[in-house]
Amino acid sequence: MLARLEASPYGAAHPVLAATIYTQWGDTVRALDRLGTAMRLHDPFLVNVKAFDWFDPLRKEPRFQAIERELEFPSN
Repeated sequence: MLARLEASPYGAAHPVLAATIYTQWGDTVRALDRLGTAMRLHDPFLVNVKAFDWFDPLRKEPRFQAIERELEFPSN
């Protein structure tokens, strides 16, 4: 199903969706790769990165922190 999602026009345009799945599977490398792709594509779902609990396992990862900084979310 994930391969079908990523191959679909919707999934290809929104790699944040695949990143959430990879994160929950514990595949940090692929999750961060998909988030990097999302950054390059300006995926509108990136606005949810700070709020989605699904990304909690990545929050201490330097690459994830760099993505959050680049997104320039307002501080609490």
